[in-house]
Formats: sequence, C-alpha cells, structure tokens
Amino acid sequence: MDVYKTFQVSFGPKIIAGVGVLNQLPNELRILGITKPMIVTDKGLIDAGLIKSVTDVLNDVGISYSIFDDLKTNPDTISVEKGFKVFREGACDGLIAVGGGSPIDVGKSIGVIATNGGKIGDYEGFDKFQKPIIPLITIPTTVGTGSEVTLGAVITNIETHVKMVIASPKMYAKVTFLEPSLVKNLPGFITAATGMDALTHAIEGYISKGSNPITDALNYKAITLIAKSLRQAVTGDALEHKYNMLLASCIAGLGFHNAGLGLVHAMASPVSGHFGVHHGVANAILLPYVMKYNIYACPEKFAEIAEAMGENLDGLNMMEKAEKAIDAVVRLRKDVGIQDSLRKVGVNPDDSKLEVMVKDALDSCDLPSNPRKYSKESILDLFKEVIG
Repeated sequence: MDVYKTFQVSFGPKIIAGVGVLNQLPNELRILGITKPMIVTDKGLIDAGLIKSVTDVLNDVGISYSIFDDLKTNPDTISVEKGFKVFREGACDGLIAVGGGSPIDVGKSIGVIATNGGKIGDYEGFDKFQKPIIPLITIPTTVGTGSEVTLGAVITNIETHVKMVIASPKMYAKVTFLEPSLVKNLPGFITAATGMDALTHAIEGYISKGSNPITDALNYKAITLIAKSLRQAVTGDALEHKYNMLLASCIAGLGFHNAGLGLVHAMASPVSGHFGVHHGVANAILLPYVMKYNIYACPEKFAEIAEAMGENLDGLNMMEKAEKAIDAVVRLRKDVGIQDSLRKVGVNPDDSKLEVMVKDALDSCDLPSNPRKYSKESILDLFKEVIG
C-alpha cells in the first residue's frame, strides 16, 4: 500500500435496507421536516402497482403528497422543468424519488432548481450551485444505477442531445430505502440491463485511476455479488438474488462515485443521447471492448476482477488471468440476453454523427480517470469496432 498516495471518500445518505423498511418512511419524513413531499416516478411503476407500496404508507398516516410521472427512459431537461412546475404548484417541501436512474436523477435535479433557481443546464459540471438541494429520499426499484447514493445526476440536454453531468456534495439524498419487495418482480430485460450497468460501475470504479483501498473493497464486493446473482435474478424471481443485485447496485454506487468511471461511460453517454439506447445496454455492449483496450494498464486488477467473478485461475500467468475477466463479462452478457454490438441495437451513425459522438466522449467528465491513455483516434477506432 502506497503510504504517500492520499485519497478522500464521502458517503451521503443514510441507508435503510431489508424487507418492510418502507414502514419507516413517515418517521424519516418527520425527521427531515417534510410535510408534503412530491413523489417522482414513472408511469410504468404506477401501472405495475409499485408506487402503491409508498403511497399506502403515506396514506395510512395522513401525509399528503403530489406525484410527477412524466419521464423518459433517458431523462431530459424538459422532464426536469415539468417536474419542478408540479413541485411548485403543489407547494411541496420535499422529494421522494422512486424508480431507476431516471426518476432519481430527475428528483435530484428538481431539488437543485427548487433551492437555487434557474434551469438545470445552468449547473452542468461539478459543484456549480450554492445551496443544498431540497430534502430528498430515494427508493430504487431497479438494480443498476446506484444513483440513490451518488452525488450527481445525468440529464440529456434536449437541444444538443448531450448528456450533462450535474454533481455536487450538496446533491446527496438524505435517506435511501433498499426494499427487496420492490425489485422482486422486476422484468428480466430490465434486470439484465440495469445489472450490467451496475457491473460496469463496479469494474470501471475498480480499475479507475482514482480508485483507493476503500473503493476497491466496495467495488470488488459488488462484482462478486453480481457474478453470483445476476443470471438467477434475470431468469427467476427468487428474492435472495434480486436483493443481492439491489445491494450490489448500491455498493457499486458508493464505490464508483468516489473512484470515478472511465471510457465505457464516456462512450455510452453519446450512444444513449443520440440513439436512445438504454444506458445499461450501451454499457453492457461497450464493456468488454473497453476492457480489452484497458487491460495493459492494470493487468493485476483485471486478474482480481476475474477472481471476483469466480474464474479458475490456477496455473495461469498474469496476462492470462487478466484476460479471464473479459471472458467472464462476455459470457455473463450473453447469458442475460444482451447483444454484442451497437449495430444490433440500432446504432449506425454516418461519419459526421460518429465525429460528434467521439467529441462528446472526449468531453465527458468520466474520461480522465480511465486507466489507459486515450486519443480521438483510439476512441474512434473503438466506436467502429463495437458498432460492428
């Protein structure tokens, strides 16, 4: 361990986990001084009856609330503006974000402009606003984004199609509930896509230039849980495996937001922004290709990833062990039913669009922590390879 390498980690919300924890929601609202929350969610969760788990608890104790559910899979600036209008017109004083990354990121963004004014695009970048967000409680219903515990949000600028990152220590939720029953019936495809998103978070965080012993411990554990449970979580409804994935997503969120991400996320953002591909699917397709590119920067860490994923490494040299990590990810991606090229999910840019995508990747705040040096040419070559 390098005693001269300094590092810093921070962890935001109180985490309350386990079956039945939503019964504690009214008490947490009381502690935060929230008398009328706005629930940020999506129509799919309302139709599936999952929001009823939250509203029943509020109704039982007479807490009034508003609901905003006009969201897209990849949240954009219009969703944030519409949500803030509902928040303001409902005279709300707190937020409960229920869902995956879209509701949670929109909830955070509404919280920013509720206390700081302006538009969410005014605060693109790190720590660009002055006042802490309005009190926010997060309740994830997918198993991938980790957004419930991170200090940022990703919002697509509807005019440029660029995914903006808004981040600040003032953006943390106050409380996160990990309620296993909310992911028990999560559809297989969503489980696969969000689960591979969590794996990408954990792997990129583990090999990041910003990694440290604490984030390594978190990300390694997340990789282990995902390798153990994602296949079963996709094909069945055993609560243990879905809960393992819910925990893994949260643990990876705690890890990567302190360590940083890398080239996978930098490239995935323009894929989703320009072509509407689910963020988790974009990450899953890109991950093995970028791992192959990065392997020479830190083969020993790749060998540890292979170990975490349960690979047999007996008798192998370091590079052979490292390559097993890529093999394990490719098998897992195939087993959970995700395609192996971007072209197969509708990404077929012309040369000018590809140039824009490369530029967007180069501008990403995720890129500096990538373990291997990169260039415009190397990113262009990777895009061409993964498009197929």
